[in-house]
Amino acid sequence: MSTFHKIFYTPSNKMEEVQDDSIALIITSPPYPMIEIWDDIFSKQNPEIGRALEEGNGIKAFFLMHEELNKVWKEVYRVLMPGGLACINIGDATRTIDNNFQLFPSHATIINTFLELGCQSLPEILWRKQTNAPNKFMGSGMMPPGAYATLEHEFILLFRKGRKREFKNSKLKKKGMKALIFGRSEIRGFPIYGWI
Repeated sequence: MSTFHKIFYTPSNKMEEVQDDSIALIITSPPYPMIEIWDDIFSKQNPEIGRALEEGNGIKAFFLMHEELNKVWKEVYRVLMPGGLACINIGDATRTIDNNFQLFPSHATIINTFLELGCQSLPEILWRKQTNAPNKFMGSGMMPPGAYATLEHEFILLFRKGRKREFKNSKLKKKGMKALIFGRSEIRGFPIYGWI
């Protein structure tokens, strides 16, 4: 099977080069809101984010960061063909702002956005990223109000635009079968079968 590739070095919140309803599969891992290394990127897109962080208003910064990501998700929805899939790798963040430690649930915010756009949420993949730390609880140790479990996973969220794609004639079914990737693998002795 031959393929064609074209790369655009442009912002993904305005993909003017890509036609509506033209993409079957999108796989992406955006900057994670409230992970400190991405603060500058988000703040350049909206200076109000930097001000919220300086003022110690983590919740405001979190939602403003997601407003920037929402521009990308609207474009993802626009370019996905009916039945097309979006796969998004995202991790939640834990962060202390103004001496207040908390979790910022990016995966939940993104799910809500895609549902509002009209996508269907499919079962997600939980990517376990085990830490090598000897302790599974952090914080003040013996003082339960200050203890918290370590964050050891990320999400691969799966969304479909509209209903499942159907191959309505034999020519399309054959084309779909040609694109099928099927294989067998093992993870820790358990057989894994997969297809796209």
